[in-house]
Amino acid sequence: MKFETKIKATAAAIILVMSTVAILPMIVNRQVTVVMEELDSAANVERLQLTLLEMLLNTETAQRGFVITGSERFLEPYYSAINAIPTTQAALRREMTSSAEIARAEAIEQATAAKLRTVAETINLRRDPGFDAAAALIASGRGKAQMDVLRKLIGDELALYAKRRSDLSSQLRATSNSAATASLVATLTNILFLGGMLIAGQRVLRQRNAAENKAQAAAEQARVTAQSIASQNDLLFRSAELMHSLELAESVDESAGIIASYLPRLLPQLSGSLYLYNNSRDILELKAGWGSFEGEPDVIEALDCWALRRGSPHLFAGGDGLVCRHAADAKVDRLCLPLVTQGDVIGCITVTGQELARKEESQRAWIGQVAEQLGLALSNVKLRVSLRQQSIVDPLTQLYNRRYLDEVLKRELARSSRSGAPLSVLVLDLDHFKRINDTYGHEGGDAILRKVAQALRENIRSGDVACRMGGEEMIVLLPECDAENAVKRADALRLVIAAGDVLHNGQRIGATASIGVASYPAHGHNTQTLVHAADLALYEAKHEGRNCVRVAQASALLELGRQESATDNKEELRSS
Repeated sequence: MKFETKIKATAAAIILVMSTVAILPMIVNRQVTVVMEELDSAANVERLQLTLLEMLLNTETAQRGFVITGSERFLEPYYSAINAIPTTQAALRREMTSSAEIARAEAIEQATAAKLRTVAETINLRRDPGFDAAAALIASGRGKAQMDVLRKLIGDELALYAKRRSDLSSQLRATSNSAATASLVATLTNILFLGGMLIAGQRVLRQRNAAENKAQAAAEQARVTAQSIASQNDLLFRSAELMHSLELAESVDESAGIIASYLPRLLPQLSGSLYLYNNSRDILELKAGWGSFEGEPDVIEALDCWALRRGSPHLFAGGDGLVCRHAADAKVDRLCLPLVTQGDVIGCITVTGQELARKEESQRAWIGQVAEQLGLALSNVKLRVSLRQQSIVDPLTQLYNRRYLDEVLKRELARSSRSGAPLSVLVLDLDHFKRINDTYGHEGGDAILRKVAQALRENIRSGDVACRMGGEEMIVLLPECDAENAVKRADALRLVIAAGDVLHNGQRIGATASIGVASYPAHGHNTQTLVHAADLALYEAKHEGRNCVRVAQASALLELGRQESATDNKEELRSS
């Protein structure tokens, strides 16, 4: 075969390999985009399922509150839930594509409808004929069985989508690994072809130098292309790692720390800062930074940044363009990118450095894509934090609710059992609260409850926990506090409550409280007996004139001890 023919054949092979290498990033990018869209869909379904479960729990809580009290005020969460559930279900149906997913969604909808019918039936029974009929329906266990079915259905659905997200993440990693392997194979192929060209070139005359130079130029181009693809694959992999880490974040501050640890590797030789709106949405606060960001301000206003004004990325490079007012150095190149999710701006990212002017438009566009993904991830973190807060905080008093109390009381009892430290519980009930509601209306009663809750928050230790059990009854958990000190603390709280009043509709409203005290291990060894002992002490305080503090007595403890002994015997029988 003639040398010219070999050169042509080798050049054709190199062109073919380089074309393949050039197409590879687009294929990988498309696959990554599809996987990310599926990940977003899975995350959205999980969020909607959790929202549906939360609303069902709200309907059940509202039903129980109405059955116990007979007050229509407790049905507000129920009405809100039945209005919002169809919208949530419609959103879930839009996310379903396969027949299996649709079938599971229909099963959840049928179970939801059955549960809502049972709740409505219980509410109607409470209205007429009354409490006994409603209580009998609740005691039948139909509603609990329906709720257990719903929990299982939704739990199974969440487990399926969690596995789906895990599979998609594995697919994403596999795609990146395949792309890296293909790049390596292409590079090795180019090297083999070029090596053959160089060996053949040594046998020919000096006039063949031009052909050798062309081959060397082609090899250099192949190397640059391979390096570019390897760099892109590395960025894609690290970007996927960042998004996965943000999915596991528990707070916005933790998310900011994760972003600050990943972006120096995603944006080498560049510095930057992350700003997020505060709760009042009047200023943006510096949450994280990387590189040389020390000169950046701690807070900025929306009008200080051109990107926030326009709602799109804003570049200042090489002295060309408008300089943001928050820029620490007006001579440094700067790229500001707003963090937008579902049309809402939640903050911005600023990227600075001399490398910005040398980067191509496609590279700056990639930085914009990272900012879009970060905006969506931070929005999801905020949503998770908000849902968690709503599930454990009473909306009227801003105290923790019964669900949170059950969790923390079990944890503190276990800790006290290990360390031998005491643990006290105060059960507090406002005196003549029905009279306050009858005299000043429910708004006056709510004002008193908020005032008492504020007094509790301001007069307990940082490690203490104040919760609202329901109605006018509240509980304060005092870790590492014995009965004697708990009585002193309870009496101090009683005096603070009695001394405070609120101005409502031009009238001063005041209230007093009766408090029952029980301590571990003297008055109980589990949550039920400890709280029950404090309840008995509260009843004693009520019977002895109210506005006083009483400690669980020995007679009450004897009965509680019998209950604990029976419980322990049952547990021993089960273990044997």
